Amino acid sequence: MNEKDTLMSWFSSPVYSRYWQHYQHAMNWYQRHRRAYRKAMEVAYAPYYCQQSQRYADWRDDEEEEEESDAEDEESSSDSVIECDVSNMEISEELRQYFAQTEKHREELKRQQQLEAEQEDSYVPADQSLHSSFLRSSVAPPTERPGERRAAEMKKLYGDDAPKILAMEAAMQLTFDRNCDLKQPNYWPVIPLKL
Repeated sequence: MNEKDTLMSWFSSPVYSRYWQHYQHAMNWYQRHRRAYRKAMEVAYAPYYCQQSQRYADWRDDEEEEEESDAEDEESSSDSVIECDVSNMEISEELRQYFAQTEKHREELKRQQQLEAEQEDSYVPADQSLHSSFLRSSVAPPTERPGERRAAEMKKLYGDDAPKILAMEAAMQLTFDRNCDLKQPNYWPVIPLKL
């Protein structure tokens, strides 16, 4: 007996027969649920859903062939399975609203993912310096005087004490920059948790 046969035979042991029986029932339920969901969506959103299904028709052909073969296996393997005919099923207004809300959430999620993909271009890995990414210069001259807007904001916030506070902030920033230049610390990585 070679190594491949040993590896392939452990799961076909009679000890696991109950597990595989349960697995087969679960997969049959899943396939029935998918078919029922698709039929319900076709009934609820006939024109829109048909357009979507035509868009991915080449993807769905393989899945439908698998589902049909699974359905044939399912009918032959278990006679006690109850099939639901959803072609004459009435869909309540609440269910239609639920499907519409779900579709809106999917579109919002898709938009959010596109925005995140665009923002990843500006993502700076933890092992690179932030200063190199911020030193991008343009050829065009500035549209307003440097610091003019900041001075106006500070004047609005602090009134007559604005120049004093601006000077304190500038001194603190210069001290920070000088220490960064001298010691060249590594940046602490702020890595998003992406599961």
